[in-house]
Amino acid sequence: MHRTLSAYVTGQILPPVLVGLLAFTLVFLAGRIPRLIELVVSRGAPLDQIAKLFALILPTLLETTLPMAFLLGILYGCGRLARDNETLAFKACGIGPVHFLVPVLLLGVAVSLLTLGLSIFVRPAANLAVKQELYAMARNRAGSLLKERVFNDFFPGVLIYVDRIVPPGNTFQGILIVDQRDPDTEHLIIGRVALLRSSNVTNSIGLRLYDGMVHERRPDRSGFSQTSFSVYNLQLELAPPPAPNDGSGSPEEMSLRSLREAIRAKTARGIGAVPELMELHRRFAFPFAPLVFAVLGLAIVLAPSRSPAGRSNGVAACLAWLFAYYALFAVGSAMGENGRMPAALALWLPNLVVGCISVWLFIRTLRDSPALPSLLAGVRPGGGRGSGARPKVRVR
Repeated sequence: MHRTLSAYVTGQILPPVLVGLLAFTLVFLAGRIPRLIELVVSRGAPLDQIAKLFALILPTLLETTLPMAFLLGILYGCGRLARDNETLAFKACGIGPVHFLVPVLLLGVAVSLLTLGLSIFVRPAANLAVKQELYAMARNRAGSLLKERVFNDFFPGVLIYVDRIVPPGNTFQGILIVDQRDPDTEHLIIGRVALLRSSNVTNSIGLRLYDGMVHERRPDRSGFSQTSFSVYNLQLELAPPPAPNDGSGSPEEMSLRSLREAIRAKTARGIGAVPELMELHRRFAFPFAPLVFAVLGLAIVLAPSRSPAGRSNGVAACLAWLFAYYALFAVGSAMGENGRMPAALALWLPNLVVGCISVWLFIRTLRDSPALPSLLAGVRPGGGRGSGARPKVRVR
């Protein structure tokens, strides 16, 4: 019986989980797809390189969308059982909310382990690979990484503003460069046209500017000195990407071992390791969300309701609770980064709050849910309806 129930409940949950996973992932990808298309159409980036970037972005998205899709699957799949009064039939057979909790929790453990693997192993490696791929793209096609009418800080110590990028991306019109690489001198370079040149031998990138002016400022002088030019050559150096497991990258790119070593090293020197602690607790707190959503989803769909209209709509309830969870996550992250809350409490805050609410709702469901439907309320062991005994008739 338990295996049959588990297989039946799993079959109801998995299809909407897959649909929700696809839908949520496409929603998160919607903001990145235009940029990838622009790299192909306007900047001439090869399709295989774009496909590789696309594949490397997916682990970060799946880490977020897997718990979301799991909650949607519970609310929609098990909600259908409640709408069709199948849960009422199960109660008539002595199968209550606790029996539903077992297969759903097992699914939640599977989703949590999958999310944990993405969080600890796949996402950091993918983030590091993205940075290395962007470095290779910048070395060969630096123009593909520059955006129009914004200050681009891809090159260390250099800000580049481009009014218009001429396809395929090696010619710029209306360029402004702020060069702060020399601590004793700051250069403001303005050019009407600039051409991009790259060298695979020296891994350097050069800009040749035409018809412009250089404004130079030094700390020991007041104001700027101006120099006009017809041709000006500027060499740019790319910051090399961090090597795997060397601890030189950002916390999002470090392995778990490198992350802990960075925390110990900063703590020993008396330096705050807030970014590293936030990332460490995030990798364990976020995969715990499917277990919270398992209890929450069942508590919502199995709550007694006298009419089908009183039962929650699966998609609406999913979006509402997801908004609440991620709002708490955003608030906790902001307070943790500002030092107003310990990193552990900041990252585990959504699980603690939503988890306590989920347990309370589930206990209330157990308390309010009748053991048997009203049709069988008058049944007594050894007699009455449903016992097989005939009713007694009194003849006067």
